[in-house]
Amino acid sequence: MNFPLFVVKKIAFNQHQAFSRFILKISIAAVALSMTVMIVATALISGFQQTISQKVYGFWAHVIITPFKSAESLDKEAVSKQSEVYAHPENFEGVSHVQSVALKAGIMHTKEDFEGIILKGIGADFKTSPFSEYLVEGQLFPLEENQDNKGILISSITAKRLQVTVGDKLLISFFEDDAKIRKRSFEVSGIYNSGLEEFDKQYAWIDIAVIQKLNGWTKDEVGGFELFVEDKHLYEAKLNVYGKKIAAMFLPVERAMEIQKEPLDKIGDDIFYSISNDLYAQTIKEFKPDIFNWLALQNTNEIVILAVMLLVAAVNMITSLLILILERTRMIGTLKALGSNNKQLRNIFVWNGVFIIGLGLIIGNIAGIGLCILQDVTHLIKLPEDSYYINYAPVKLEWTWLLFLNVFTLTTAAIFLLLPAMLVNKIEAIKAIRFS
Repeated sequence: MNFPLFVVKKIAFNQHQAFSRFILKISIAAVALSMTVMIVATALISGFQQTISQKVYGFWAHVIITPFKSAESLDKEAVSKQSEVYAHPENFEGVSHVQSVALKAGIMHTKEDFEGIILKGIGADFKTSPFSEYLVEGQLFPLEENQDNKGILISSITAKRLQVTVGDKLLISFFEDDAKIRKRSFEVSGIYNSGLEEFDKQYAWIDIAVIQKLNGWTKDEVGGFELFVEDKHLYEAKLNVYGKKIAAMFLPVERAMEIQKEPLDKIGDDIFYSISNDLYAQTIKEFKPDIFNWLALQNTNEIVILAVMLLVAAVNMITSLLILILERTRMIGTLKALGSNNKQLRNIFVWNGVFIIGLGLIIGNIAGIGLCILQDVTHLIKLPEDSYYINYAPVKLEWTWLLFLNVFTLTTAAIFLLLPAMLVNKIEAIKAIRFS
């Protein structure tokens, strides 16, 4: 029979003094609150990072390929659809779809106002599924091969500024290298709102055939390609991410940087070194680094929250155990007089603390997971979309990470309990029995 566990079963949660019962409840509540905050915080941060990333992926795809000479500009350099990356995407691991695009700057006019805009040309190979969710009015103009369409898709920000709606006409002026101005008329076919204000206020969508004609390209020439990657290569389990970060601390710099690369970065590197030298490939994280750097900073917030909550739980358990030891001083003296050694007595109080932590973790998990499910269903917590790119707080629960949080919290708190449990060593049997 395990003597410490036997004693714990008799005394756990069986506190006769009102003060110790109160302390016991405070300890359970502190552990439960800490676990609830940790679950909600990690779910919110994971949900926020993934949701914003998906929005950017839907706007730009995952990997962008452009002519090497115009990687950072809107020059008239063209690439051929005969390129291997477009003609044979199956030769590139992880790539699920490739679409041709082209960019061109212009001035958008109405009778009352004008505004600078970057037009993104798309064709029949355009993957509508990620972007169609952003449509708030009208529809995407028809995308048909070898057919010039005069429809244009503008953002709600642009529509509001120019005071136009679906069906209205827009005149767009294009400034060519020879100082000539070429004008084209478009009809607003739809209005979108991605929530990404930085992009919405800059970009409108038109048929790629219009840009091909303006630039003097053939039907086989485009401005570049956008590659979509399979979902399994986009997101990595949080446990793996933090595990790599810890492992990187003990490795040489080059090796540390290599193991911390995300799956999308690895695919981007493979594509970069596989395509011809006249093309330039970069992931969306390299193409638009500001947003992804901002999202990565949320990991620091997460670590701080987890550390603070873990410390709160540990301090409360240490305090609780000290009080329980003082309350059971006479019991300790009696057990010592009957032959129990210090190790057995220490284990009694450590196991007692573990039972308290376990109850707190159960309550905390129920509360934390419940709140996350409630937020996921109701979107109760709202956010200002102009600041956070989304109008509600998204959540994402990772069950392997939740399991790790529970095990790590229980283990860490149990280790901290060894400190107050050492007080048992200093209690003398005779003095303890006389203690009242």
